[in-house]
Amino acid sequence: MIETYGAGRPRGRPRPIDIRLQKRNSSRELKADKDNIATFVEVIRRRSLAAAARHLGVPKSTVSRRLARLEEQLDTKLVHRDARRVTATSEGSRFYESVVDAVDVLNTAVATIELNTTEPRGTIRVTAPGDLGRLLLIPHFVAFLERYPDISLDLVFTNRFVDLVQEGVDLALRAGRVTEPNLIARNLFPSDFRLAAHPGADIECTDIAELERYPFVLYRGRGRTQVFRLERGSDEQRESVELTVHGRVNVDDYGAMAELVAAGQGIGLMPEIHIAEGKRTGRLVPLFPEWSLPAPPVHLVYPTRQLPERVRLLIDYLSHAFAGV
Repeated sequence: MIETYGAGRPRGRPRPIDIRLQKRNSSRELKADKDNIATFVEVIRRRSLAAAARHLGVPKSTVSRRLARLEEQLDTKLVHRDARRVTATSEGSRFYESVVDAVDVLNTAVATIELNTTEPRGTIRVTAPGDLGRLLLIPHFVAFLERYPDISLDLVFTNRFVDLVQEGVDLALRAGRVTEPNLIARNLFPSDFRLAAHPGADIECTDIAELERYPFVLYRGRGRTQVFRLERGSDEQRESVELTVHGRVNVDDYGAMAELVAAGQGIGLMPEIHIAEGKRTGRLVPLFPEWSLPAPPVHLVYPTRQLPERVRLLIDYLSHAFAGV
């Protein structure tokens, strides 16, 4: 027997709830209870019925039905729903804090057993900036899918901000600082910016400051004239220089910048990974490579540490693939 207060009941004598199961139906009832509680945890964690449904691999109607059944079992309203998101009531928040660790432990235990008895399967939803996704991830995704034939990928390559929880994304590639406090980030590779040009560009400089005479391809949103503060040397002997440069073309995608620079439309300050690819194909050459614009690394980002095995496999695969970059 567990004693608890029902919603709207006076706080005099608590109303006892008998959670003993009928013997003839015990296994089915226990499974329903577990599914209902696990569904509630995912809804609160992801703040969306649709996102929880995608994560659990069930229809949205099933999620709604499980929530209603759990509220009926507990005789308590657990969530508020509006057009944009789902939030916990005060009772729902307390219940969530009471059960979330137990649900995560149970999910981990089940995943461990399944890992030892079955091949990993299911869909992984991944997002990345368009240029990084096309340039960096596609070859590794192809190899990953060949290794794990029962796993499928849902890829979203976009330069807009993606809310991982609201859009049901399992894994993201992010360049720069990760500011959302509830996300987990793992460094993948450095992303310092360096200068590059077309191999046939008519650029004659003995000092980096002389580059101010030449046109640049600039990243959009910072004006036709921009100031770059570049650095070189170790921490003990670091030097810096400021370049005021003028743009001939502005773009909002570093992959497009690399293509324009490779076509001879100006000098570009871009992530090292683009220069490395252009150098490999003979379409770009570094300029003053000892100078760089330091930047935060590229990260793998995910919304929870309690990951399905298929997502953990992809994270480990990409981390190994980019080790040493």
